Amino acid sequence: MNDLDEANSLKSAGVGSLLVRLLWVRLGLDVVSTLFSLLQLAAPPLYQLLSILDGLISIGALIITLTSFIVFLIWLYRLHIDLKNYFQEYPIKPGGAVARFLIPIYSLWGMSNTLTTFADKFKVEGGDLTRLGEQVRGLIAPLYGFTIGLNVVNRIVFTKVTQSPEDNFLPVWILLSSALDIGLTLVILQLTKTMQTAINQQAKRALF
Repeated sequence: MNDLDEANSLKSAGVGSLLVRLLWVRLGLDVVSTLFSLLQLAAPPLYQLLSILDGLISIGALIITLTSFIVFLIWLYRLHIDLKNYFQEYPIKPGGAVARFLIPIYSLWGMSNTLTTFADKFKVEGGDLTRLGEQVRGLIAPLYGFTIGLNVVNRIVFTKVTQSPEDNFLPVWILLSSALDIGLTLVILQLTKTMQTAINQQAKRALF
């Protein structure tokens, strides 16, 4: 079996590639939504002419976001199957990894625990794997920052839309939400690429 065959034999390889593509699409839609938010703030009359298009893009972005989240959970599960195959003593089971990201409140600890465990495992492997492990650890704080910030701002947007839709500052909050969404998508995209690269490299090492 050659290097490519070994990498392709990973349970996470195919769904990981799909997830990366979905995240790129999500990022593109996030950028377009942010541009519409800027237009709404800077030129309201022009935005009114394009508001229907903005609405359609928002619906598309919502569908892609939900789809990418489901695919992310599938990828996370399969990634931990691969981790168990290459590290028999790996402490987190596939179902446990998903639960750490999926269950509210528990996820506040669980996301960090999952990513820290992954990072620490690869940091001691040496070479490129150490660098990849350090990159994963470095993305934990931005992941929490953008996730918490986006949740807070979205709550504010929802409250203002339902209670005071004429608020002059509403477009500012919507713009901030769009910007935070871009940041979060970028972090998740980088995490996915880094973690998949790490397990791919481990699969190649196993050949020797």
